[in-house]
Amino acid sequence: MDPAELPERIFRTYDIRGIVGEDLTEEIVEQIGLGLGQLLSSEGSRSVAVGHDIRDSSAPFAARVRDGLLKAGLDVIEVGEVPTPLLYWAVQHLGADGGVMITGSHNPVEYNGLKITRGVMPIWGDELQTLRNIANDARAVETPGQATSAEVIQPYIANRTERFQFPDGFKVAIDCGNGTAGPVAIPLFEALGIEVDALYPEPDGTFPNHLPDPEVPRYMKNLCDKVAAGDFQCGFGFDGDSDRVGVIDEKGRKRSADHLLVAFARHLLAQVPGGKIIYDVKCSDYLPDLIKKAGGIPILSKTGHSIIKEKMKETGAILAGELSGHICVKHGGDGFDDAFFAALLTLEIIASQGGQCSDLFDGIPEMKATPEVKIPVSEAHKFQVVSALVEQFRKDPGGGTLIDLDGVRLSFDDGWMLIRASNTTANLTVRVEGVDNAALQRIGSIVRQALESHPVNLDQLTEALES
Repeated sequence: MDPAELPERIFRTYDIRGIVGEDLTEEIVEQIGLGLGQLLSSEGSRSVAVGHDIRDSSAPFAARVRDGLLKAGLDVIEVGEVPTPLLYWAVQHLGADGGVMITGSHNPVEYNGLKITRGVMPIWGDELQTLRNIANDARAVETPGQATSAEVIQPYIANRTERFQFPDGFKVAIDCGNGTAGPVAIPLFEALGIEVDALYPEPDGTFPNHLPDPEVPRYMKNLCDKVAAGDFQCGFGFDGDSDRVGVIDEKGRKRSADHLLVAFARHLLAQVPGGKIIYDVKCSDYLPDLIKKAGGIPILSKTGHSIIKEKMKETGAILAGELSGHICVKHGGDGFDDAFFAALLTLEIIASQGGQCSDLFDGIPEMKATPEVKIPVSEAHKFQVVSALVEQFRKDPGGGTLIDLDGVRLSFDDGWMLIRASNTTANLTVRVEGVDNAALQRIGSIVRQALESHPVNLDQLTEALES
């Protein structure tokens, strides 16, 4: 295949992602499947599970990935329309050697992509470029593989009902965002005796109500209002492919995912003193102290679900999470990002403590913070901008302490800031946090001044600092 037909830009850091019809076509997706089959079969793999989300292009793409894998001689287990964590779970449950999930996650409707695993560990980074090179020249083998299908939703629910038990009277509100969550989350909670009040549970790849991203506050407003007005233990928001979760406490307050990571760390460290906890650079400055106070060892990581999973494997960590809502529980869990498992663990902790959801976050400092602000910048320039900023702050950190593990992270006595390049979209990601509003504005002005010399639009940052 002509290398020009497999655009390098779709092979991103964590997965393959692009605009349907422009970057991703059925022919391209099949060739990627063929290349993946060649790569995995060369390692001795025999079977791959394939699933897809609810976007219009996802089922046709899954069929073409299947065809490519079969042409490479691998057997394929089709698991149909499922959330991403059920694809991961199916790889384990069915004994497959790898998995492919067709999903655009929370991206706009015109996008789609492929999340690829060897076992349940992601194939990512430089290895995706290796896959691209293999796929460009891949050819069908003489003896194709065979395709079978498997239903995994009910077995998954049965597995989780064995793992979790709850007292009578639990009630939750959820926002499925018209993604993959509804057909799994509702019967799962109900099988556990939990009453569910669901917003937007019908799968609809046009996302008529809002994009399914639980870390964007405005998308969670209706869920927050519902929880505040009702009698719920808490609320949960799920992203499009259900590997990320957002939590709303019983008062209707959106809790940041790093708050939830602290709650999980405390719970798990009571069982495994001295355990390692991984958190990403977008998480708050107070996390390492809170983890240490709970008896754990904090480990700072670059952002990315693939990266934190790899870091878990390297370090033997019992828990890893990032601000976007990817949370991987190894101790007592499967070790991959499963929004349903995270939701059930949240309820398990509430039940074990006999209190309210907000009690899980006791002792977490009340900070003034922006959400994750995404500033549009072209793919060609985003890394150049960040590289220039790293050099600038290395020379003069402005009284702060610089960490340049993943972009620019500056810590001050009264707060911190982060500017990094997104690995999934044409954006810079910015976070600012201060002990009070004055600190937030002061540190925010440092971010603004740093970015004003670059061709970026700062309207979203201004809005975040003023809201």
